[in-house]
Amino acid sequence: MPANPREVDRLRRIRDQQLHARDPLIKQRKLDHTIASKHRRARAGFSFVTMWREIPHQWRGAVVGGLVGLAGMLIVPEVIPESWGTCLGMAAFPFAALLGFMIGRYEDAKEDVTDLIP
Repeated sequence: MPANPREVDRLRRIRDQQLHARDPLIKQRKLDHTIASKHRRARAGFSFVTMWREIPHQWRGAVVGGLVGLAGMLIVPEVIPESWGTCLGMAAFPFAALLGFMIGRYEDAKEDVTDLIP
């Protein structure tokens, strides 16, 4: 039997780690936690706001840009009555949707980088 108190503490820690690793209730607790969280999520009501927040920024940006482009597609031909107005209005939709997508992609990348920094 070791007489050194450090050695006794080290052996006690090793024994505790081994017992903790063999604890059969760890998996059961983890399973219970997973089931409980799924039940909580299932009981929560559906919300469009929550759904909108869970969509990645790049797709939210594309939708918002598409709506802005659609507004531009309807307004520009009224302001510029020539055929140039129609062409500009038609170009406004894909341009605004692409711009919104790229801005949203930037926001997602910025969040990914901040998640990586401790």
